[in-house]
Amino acid sequence: MCESHAYMLEGDEEKLIMEDVIDIREEDGKVTLSNIIGEESVLAAEVAAITLLEHKVLLRPLG
Repeated sequence: MCESHAYMLEGDEEKLIMEDVIDIREEDGKVTLSNIIGEESVLAAEVAAITLLEHKVLLRPLG
């Protein structure tokens, strides 16, 4: 499968935000994550990094 896990950077730590992410959209200072079962999360954040080999998305909070 191609799902990833999304994490929010909090200082030096990574807090799990969503598992099994299949869609990421970034627009107007917000990131929208959707998972395999249709749940959505909208965050005031930006994409900091995406590591495909680890299936990992790192987000950085705005503000």
